[in-house]
Amino acid sequence: MRANMGRRFWQWGGLRNLRAYPEQARSFRTTTLLAIVAVFNLFDLALTHSQLPRGNFAEANLLATTLAAGPAGMALYKLLLFGAGAYVLYRYRRRWVSEAGLWVLATAYAALMVWWQLYLGAVEICVSDPAVTAPLALY
Repeated sequence: MRANMGRRFWQWGGLRNLRAYPEQARSFRTTTLLAIVAVFNLFDLALTHSQLPRGNFAEANLLATTLAAGPAGMALYKLLLFGAGAYVLYRYRRRWVSEAGLWVLATAYAALMVWWQLYLGAVEICVSDPAVTAPLALY
């Protein structure tokens, strides 16, 4: 009985079709990767917006700092840039180049999220360190 349920799942769900038609499988993987990159992009934007006002972070992208002054401009800049790239990658989602590019993007954004975590941990250590935050002693 239980073995039949597993077989039925593979037949009823789209998983059987994904194995039979590799173009649909690539399209599904590409769309999933695009959603993952979109979530990573939103986290990157949120972390950038949270750290810029604190003064312990500077935007390293020269184009972003000149074109996008302020939080709304930065969000619009990232939205337009990501939207244009996502449109192209989604349009060609059935091609291997699009999937390969999204794997590279997802890996790069995952590495960026690890870097953000390390950076925020170092900032919290520095901010709570009295040697860094205490005023200079007058002699």
